[in-house]
Amino acid sequence: MSQGEAITYERLAPGYLEQVAALHEVCFPDYYLTQLGTSFLEAMYGWYVKSPEAIAYVALDNSGHIVGFVGGTTGAASYHRSLFRHQFGPLLRALLGHLIRRPLLTWSLIWERKDLLPQAFSALVSRSSSPSAEYSAIVEGPPTASLVSIGVEPSHRRSGIARHLTELFLTEARQRGSELVTLSVREDNLAARRFYEGLHWTEVARSSEEYHGSSSITYQNRMSEEDEAG
Repeated sequence: MSQGEAITYERLAPGYLEQVAALHEVCFPDYYLTQLGTSFLEAMYGWYVKSPEAIAYVALDNSGHIVGFVGGTTGAASYHRSLFRHQFGPLLRALLGHLIRRPLLTWSLIWERKDLLPQAFSALVSRSSSPSAEYSAIVEGPPTASLVSIGVEPSHRRSGIARHLTELFLTEARQRGSELVTLSVREDNLAARRFYEGLHWTEVARSSEEYHGSSSITYQNRMSEEDEAG
């Protein structure tokens, strides 16, 4: 990051999806979703400009180039169902295209996350139903938010962008009524773990199922009245 460079922050918009997908590939080259290809990532991030549950921002440099992004949901329990409901067509087309190009890899990735197939099928069946009815059956009490993805271009790291994007996400989640925010990171991502622990996120669980080839750690941030007043 150049000294004195001004960074601006905006909500994620359709015109930014290509850049966000490309930056995701730079930030997470070995992650499960990255292996599904750029088209799949664009379809996935397309959910963040469609769903009323989504919270997503981008950081832009002086030239308007995206150097950071954050995305998540106020409905952690219904995230995958909502993703498939809103983006089933684009996700399926991207997946089929990847299947044609790299069939063995694609089938292995589908099999690895076969636990999501029932949710995808359920979302397809219920696409003609009322979204409000769907969510009212799932969400009870104050919603738990989930920070799903955050990335910063390598040349702009350690400049406060990730912290500011995280604060934007937490502020909006709190304004929408969320009292608890969760996120998961790979166990071997020591830099991310130090970052969140430095912001006083608390480790609450460990799992071997969330990320391709690596166990994951779940952190949470419980927002208090003091946070809201501050």
